[in-house]
Amino acid sequence: MSFALSAGVSGLEAHQKMLDVAGNNLANVNTTAFKASRITFSELLSETIRKASQPTSTIGGTNPVQMGSGVAVAGITPNMAQGNIVNTGNPLDLAVEGDGYFVMSDGQQNLYTRAGAFAVDANSNLIDPATGYFVQRIGSVGESDGFQVPGSSNIHVPYDVSMAANATSQIDISGNLAADSSLPTAQAQVLTSNIGYTYGGGVTAESTTAFKDIDQFTGGSGVDGKMGAGDAGTIALTGFNHDGTALSGTFNITGDTKLSDVLTWLNTDNGVSGVNEKQTIAITGTPTGGTFQVTYGGQSVDIPYGSTAAAVQSLLEGLSSIGAGNVTCTGGILPDTAVAVEFTGDLAAQDVSLMTIDTSNLTGGTSPSGTITETTQGQATEGALGGTAVASLVDGKIRITDNTSGYSKSDITLAYSGDGELTMPGYFEMTTVGGEEVKNVNITVYDSQGGKHSLSGAFVRTDTPNTWDMILTSVTGNIHEIDMANRRINGLTFNAKDGSYAGLEGLTIPQFQIAFDNNPASPQTIAINLGTVGKLNGITQFAGDSTAVARSQDGYEAGRLSSVSIDNQGMVIGAFSNGIKKDIAALQIGLFQNTSGLESVGNGYFIPSANSGEAVATLARSGGAGTIHGGALEKSNADVATEFVNMIQAQNGFQANARTIKVANEILQELTRLIA
Repeated sequence: MSFALSAGVSGLEAHQKMLDVAGNNLANVNTTAFKASRITFSELLSETIRKASQPTSTIGGTNPVQMGSGVAVAGITPNMAQGNIVNTGNPLDLAVEGDGYFVMSDGQQNLYTRAGAFAVDANSNLIDPATGYFVQRIGSVGESDGFQVPGSSNIHVPYDVSMAANATSQIDISGNLAADSSLPTAQAQVLTSNIGYTYGGGVTAESTTAFKDIDQFTGGSGVDGKMGAGDAGTIALTGFNHDGTALSGTFNITGDTKLSDVLTWLNTDNGVSGVNEKQTIAITGTPTGGTFQVTYGGQSVDIPYGSTAAAVQSLLEGLSSIGAGNVTCTGGILPDTAVAVEFTGDLAAQDVSLMTIDTSNLTGGTSPSGTITETTQGQATEGALGGTAVASLVDGKIRITDNTSGYSKSDITLAYSGDGELTMPGYFEMTTVGGEEVKNVNITVYDSQGGKHSLSGAFVRTDTPNTWDMILTSVTGNIHEIDMANRRINGLTFNAKDGSYAGLEGLTIPQFQIAFDNNPASPQTIAINLGTVGKLNGITQFAGDSTAVARSQDGYEAGRLSSVSIDNQGMVIGAFSNGIKKDIAALQIGLFQNTSGLESVGNGYFIPSANSGEAVATLARSGGAGTIHGGALEKSNADVATEFVNMIQAQNGFQANARTIKVANEILQELTRLIA
């Protein structure tokens, strides 16, 4: 009878535990990432009443006779199967599909969980808001950008850190450059200074504006730092003309020098060595009356027969192209004696050889004609532009226009040295690119401080077959300088066989170099990616239209973190206000050899046990780890129907064992009554 009582008691205890497990599972049916437990029973050690015997030659063997002593709980094992994943819309809610646990730290030890309802605290750390434990990362992602602290595994979400600007270092270009098409009319190259001159605090300068009035002059001895009467300096020109021949020249200026004088220097004269220019006007033949006409600077004056040198001087000074005080005439009376014309004052260094004479209106005599000959030392030279282009002033900007159309290498730089500071053009924009076929490209680029600049370039087909140049035509914003040597990529060649890009002539590197005002000492180099040599993955040259475009560049302005998301590999990705997305950190995932051996410590956390094995740190989708789902949580894997069945079974088992005890008790009572 004692066996029945003890077995019944053990059954009551075991099924009570079974009910407890089922109750706990049902209590956590909505707990995030909860893992339901399963109870297993085993019988207790049986008492052997009679041992088994072996068979003999006369009788067979007998089985052992044993009496069981009840039931015990063999184990309560967590069911580590995957729970359903549901979307929540919160980007910091995370779920693991497959193996692996999020790694948390309480500052003393690492803990492991599947419950990924995370948030960002006041110090911008990614945490479990229920406990304050820190979510852990792996690797060095985010450290180089200053998002993560080296040596710390806590994930920092950088709402408090600005993303530094990134200067453009590469532009990717692709598309076609037409092998056969041409512009309707070949273009003449036009250069325009990237700054305009003003006076009077912003009024657009004209050709008659003197340097003493120009706003762009500072540090002079004049009023408000303007160029004073005693100030002087030199403008130096370097560059190339239409065919690539080098140009150079210098021009001395004072406060009274006008912009028109600079234009005249560029167009007609590169200075004079020796004394001032002097020309002699002489009339041959025997005229008796009438007038002869003298032309200079596009303006003409009629001089009567018999005029004295003084009269000639007065008439010439009446021309606005000469002006009073800028010419001295000496000699006799025309036409009997010659008159010497000497430019002085503002015109001292000008080329008098451009003066012409027309004697067709002289009357009488025999075949009168006029000559103008140079009679003094001093050699006038060709204009600083070499006679291949014309300089003009348009809206206060110096404009250089080629005299001929077609492919052109013309480019110039102007520099000032002397008293004070005269702002000179940082470069000359190519307003029109000379050539028979030109394809313009445009893209926004960024300087080292994140300033936006619209960069315009142009491909121009050269005179050499299957060869193009790429030119930096203009850049908006505050440009300190663009060196001529770093604005033209010469000799982009193409294979005649298939139109693929064949590389550059020589060892030229395809790049531009721009010195911005915010960092003039360190010019910014921008590489131009034109594709792979011999391939069709960049620029090409086929028949048809030119379609080349600048597709992308790698620069961006400064920004601040706007939002955070996590991809399926556990990479924390930040979207910044400048439109750039950056990897902030990589979530650490812990793997275990025996997940059922983990020890629960509450709040959905586990720690390793002696039978779970140590955690192996890895990334999601690596080394056997599962996939991360952002904006989602893993539900409890406890099944209500199953647990209700378990409760019924526990109840039935408990009732049956209770009945065993009741019956045994009644029998004992009956025995007691027999004794009585």
